[in-house]
Amino acid sequence: MKQAVRGFDFRRIMDDKAQLNQFVLDEQQRQVIQSLHALGKTLNAPKKAAKGIFGLGGKKTGGVYIWGKVGRGKSFIVDSFFAAAPVSSKMRVHFHDFLRDLHRQMNAPQAADNTLETALGTLLGDCRLLCFDELHLHDVGDAMLVKGLLAWVISSGTVLVATSNYPPEQLLSHPLYHARFVPSIKLIEKHLEVVALGGTQDYRQLGSNDLTPFCEGVFLCPGNDLQRRECGLPQPGIGRQSLNMGSRTLELLSAPGDFLHFSFEALCVAPTAVMDYLALCDRCDCWIIEGVPKLAGQSGATQQRFINVIDVLYERQCRLYLFSEYGLDEMTRDVEQEDIQRTRSRLSQLKNYV
Repeated sequence: MKQAVRGFDFRRIMDDKAQLNQFVLDEQQRQVIQSLHALGKTLNAPKKAAKGIFGLGGKKTGGVYIWGKVGRGKSFIVDSFFAAAPVSSKMRVHFHDFLRDLHRQMNAPQAADNTLETALGTLLGDCRLLCFDELHLHDVGDAMLVKGLLAWVISSGTVLVATSNYPPEQLLSHPLYHARFVPSIKLIEKHLEVVALGGTQDYRQLGSNDLTPFCEGVFLCPGNDLQRRECGLPQPGIGRQSLNMGSRTLELLSAPGDFLHFSFEALCVAPTAVMDYLALCDRCDCWIIEGVPKLAGQSGATQQRFINVIDVLYERQCRLYLFSEYGLDEMTRDVEQEDIQRTRSRLSQLKNYV
């Protein structure tokens, strides 16, 4: 049986995209593209044949783990690979959405077997290629789910392409929990080709993504009444009401309609969770967040909630109007959490109204 896909040429596909969009692929991007090109050549091999670590030319065929700083083109390249990959049974998932779906499946009352392995089998089925975007682990509970996912993917012969801002050895870096994830890190290093995507240019700063719904949002500083009126946004406190989220109640600053209108305190200082943000995105795809302070003065938990909110809004491509007395530089300065760089990069894509 033929195991190579002769007609697949991911290098040519990306050269054509670069020419169409008038940008130049740098050397590290070309290295990532070459790794995915080689991986794509193996995708039509039977799943049982894919269980081996090495395929064409001695390359690892379990997949590719791509890590690097924000805005270096990881998601763009992987999205392009996913679209072109010569296999019909494939899935592309975001980190937060997939974990929510996994929780739901494990807790489904009608499920005869609520084990993690059964839930993964139900969600992924006979998936041949799984593209997992923005892998980042700070919560030990999430890490144990990802640990099970990695084991399932590798044992089933599913090809995994993952992106992250972190090299594998820095996943779940908290010293109290890191040792519990070390076996999973070794699985990644054994079965996946680990490729770094560096470079000094944050391509999001170039404005090439400014037509997406998220990028149609606005960063309003200092967020005065004139700015509010000109953007057609409601005043806080008019029609204020509570929003029931099952076991949690969130306070809205104005009546829900075209917007969900939150204060920073209600959304990030209060003990909210990623599951809340995902459920809220299902209700409305346009948000207002008022009164974002200097984040360095907030607790680590509050900072992480804000990072998570922006991640979810960006992944779901919701429009965001963000009010702060501080510009983006001052708002994010001196925050120790590395993930704030991803948040900063994403917020820099909002239109500025100062």
